[in-house]
Amino acid sequence: MKKSTSFEDLSNEVLCEIFDYLNAFDLFLAFTSLNERISTILKYIYLHIMVDSMYYRYQIEFLSHHLTFHSHQVISLDISDKICDQIDTIAYLFDQYNFPNLRFCTFRCHDESSKLKNVIKRLKKQTHLVSLHVFQSCDAKYDYLNRNHPHLFSEIVLFNIPLSVRCATLRFHYGCSQLITTTIINTNLTYLDLLFYGKTFDQILCYFLIPILRIQKSLRQMNVIIKHPNMSQHNTNFNIPNHLSINKNDLPTVASLKKFDLQILTKFDIHSLDVILHCMPNLHEIIFTFITKIPNIPFIDILFNGNIWQQILINHVPYLNKFNIHISVLTDKGLFDLQSILDSFRCFVTQYDGWHMAVTRLQPFEEPINYEEIVLHTLNYQHLVPRHEYYEITNICCSTIEMISTYSSDTNNHRFQSYINSIEFFMPRCMEGQPVQSSSNIPFQNVNSLLIYFFEKPSINSSVKNVFTLIYRYFYRIESREYIDNLSSLINLSSIVTLEFRDRNHLRQLHIVPYILLLDYDMPFIEAFLTGFKKLRLMIVEFLINDLPDVPISRDYVTEKRRQSFGLNRNDEYKVNVLLGDDDLRISIP
Repeated sequence: MKKSTSFEDLSNEVLCEIFDYLNAFDLFLAFTSLNERISTILKYIYLHIMVDSMYYRYQIEFLSHHLTFHSHQVISLDISDKICDQIDTIAYLFDQYNFPNLRFCTFRCHDESSKLKNVIKRLKKQTHLVSLHVFQSCDAKYDYLNRNHPHLFSEIVLFNIPLSVRCATLRFHYGCSQLITTTIINTNLTYLDLLFYGKTFDQILCYFLIPILRIQKSLRQMNVIIKHPNMSQHNTNFNIPNHLSINKNDLPTVASLKKFDLQILTKFDIHSLDVILHCMPNLHEIIFTFITKIPNIPFIDILFNGNIWQQILINHVPYLNKFNIHISVLTDKGLFDLQSILDSFRCFVTQYDGWHMAVTRLQPFEEPINYEEIVLHTLNYQHLVPRHEYYEITNICCSTIEMISTYSSDTNNHRFQSYINSIEFFMPRCMEGQPVQSSSNIPFQNVNSLLIYFFEKPSINSSVKNVFTLIYRYFYRIESREYIDNLSSLINLSSIVTLEFRDRNHLRQLHIVPYILLLDYDMPFIEAFLTGFKKLRLMIVEFLINDLPDVPISRDYVTEKRRQSFGLNRNDEYKVNVLLGDDDLRISIP
């Protein structure tokens, strides 16, 4: 009989490799004092500290206790400053340890702190720090970071202090005004990710981007997010002059810059790209995002003209081999012809390998009815985290989607929507019995979170019977079949993990994931979801009144339905859980 290998039989080299994938807290918790050999190995490996917002103070204290003899081994930190029962977590750890061999540092600062100044002083003394990333909330209204701290963080990154830093992210709501006058040249930084606020792209271009390019001479990749400032929000102050002329003969040049990712969520004129691209003659890749909810912005016809895009790129970035864009704007209905827009961009199909574009017209149900949304999206557009923060939910109104692409047929059109995994869906009552004019291919195939809005809703004082009648009307009368057919013609329902039903008036705002929120309880209704969604893991049935009827649903009932429909493994049946509360029913499914 072949002898099995135990954990202790693994070589030191293999154990070191395994430990390198683990968080320092988990390492100390699992292996401290296990045996002398493991304890010896723990003295010589690199350590990675990751503290997210779900941590508790006792975990930080446990970690801090063990760092007494291991802080010199820490090479990476990823810390949320606020955890469940403590703030100033970053300062707490830095007050106790210097982390002399720190190389990679990520701070997530969502609240005002008066103790970061000492942390910044220590960072400036680091001799091995290569990467520094500072994140705040994606929404300026939650920006409470002390004004002095963004200034000090910016100095670390932009002014060669410390000299070892090569990669930096500054995602906080602050205008780096010192950039306008500085003459310090940074030849070390190769990656820079910045967030700015401005009423127009031209303002940011003049006062921030060009000065940055003037001092950052070794950049290889630059990511820039530009948002429109909400001047009424707390602690948001943007002292940007109204106008600054640009001398095109005095623009800086960063010959090393190969990738530029520009996201604009404010007013934009495509001709401004002439200026910024003039500074990047050796670019190999451009990722451009422009999203606005302002209807009928100026120069929109130029933005939709592929021939103008081609001329700009040829004039300024002759070495470009990757060009991807996502443009989403609101316009008057019928103002633009989708085919004309698409044809103007066909020149790029032969210019760049694997390049394709789709143009989509749809009616978002949250916008005025006289406007429509037009979206231009290239096939290989890669969406980053900040893009998720802005438009992670796609909301669509049934029978208003029209999409064409540079493909010769619509067989591959669904590939343009592959990045969308969350959808808010609305079908007006007048459309429920009308078949959706859709292609033979389902456009949204990777959706795992679906929120369905009901157009009508009884008042809160209505009886349970009336509430169920509403749901019954949508799903169990004859026209409910058309509703489901219309929904399934747009969205691949087999991949749904999270399903929510909500009234159109937003009277109930619930954010539990993954879950199903039903407006009321009924046996056939619950059974339909238990037997119809294979990937479903948690169902929450919430009642609109406290008077809960007897519920004839048991753990055995749920187990039997899942077994009949999907062959539930008998070894997993014990994981099925049915919990009846005062005003809800929770069903957990393995």
